[in-house]
Amino acid sequence: MSTHGIESMEAKRMRGEKSATREGAIPLEVLDCAFCFDPLRPPVFQCRVGHVICSSCHHKLRKKDNCHVCAITGGYNRCIAFDHILESIKVSCSNSIYGCTVKTHYYHQEEHKKSCPHAPCFCPEPGCGFAGSTTQLQRHLTVDHMLPATAFAYGYSFTLHMQEGMRVLHRKEEGGPLFLAKFTLVPPFGNVVSILCIVPHAVTENHRFECDVDFYSRTMGWHQHSNFQIISTNLSNGFPGEEASYTFVVPDISSDPHTTTTRLLIRPPKISCP
Repeated sequence: MSTHGIESMEAKRMRGEKSATREGAIPLEVLDCAFCFDPLRPPVFQCRVGHVICSSCHHKLRKKDNCHVCAITGGYNRCIAFDHILESIKVSCSNSIYGCTVKTHYYHQEEHKKSCPHAPCFCPEPGCGFAGSTTQLQRHLTVDHMLPATAFAYGYSFTLHMQEGMRVLHRKEEGGPLFLAKFTLVPPFGNVVSILCIVPHAVTENHRFECDVDFYSRTMGWHQHSNFQIISTNLSNGFPGEEASYTFVVPDISSDPHTTTTRLLIRPPKISCP
């Protein structure tokens, strides 16, 4: 074989490898089922025209002899080629802007999103659009908004003095959920304490932790104990309304910060939490 012929074959081979590794873009909606409109997952079935549906929808069809979209007769058959396409396409997590590097099959995207550890939590300060992980949010609140912070360990009590405003509560160990304590003066009742657990994927009014609170005034000799469950939220809608977040009321007779101490004992639930 001539040198020219060998070079020609080598050039074709290199073009073929380049073509095989070239990335393209397609609208992801073309990978959705024509019946349920959810992402297709193997095995895929198609009619004679080419309309595709997922296997679960294929089982639900009452008339399998006619296409659900175009009504053509002939039923559905497996589409192995489409299965291969679905297996070859991976998409980035929607939380990639917050640090997630995971790429999943398109039909697994929503499943991953529901448990992605990089899902954002949001800043509760009005007008601030910050969003990030709990670690990033903790840094943002304490550095950018200069909120005071208190580190604690599960199962051990720690002392907070009454001071109007928000305070960041976080574990001494890195990671895990973040807590916010908000002290609000509500005349004539006194000082109201709101405690929230800030975690991704949280549903408002979902309780993952409980808290023991002891209040006492050294000068008045007043002692009060309360136990309540802590609301979990990602703060996507801001700090919950007063009625939803108020958990503990300190009587007005003891509102002097120099003579009032609030002791909180954060306890994890019986089930283990990340």
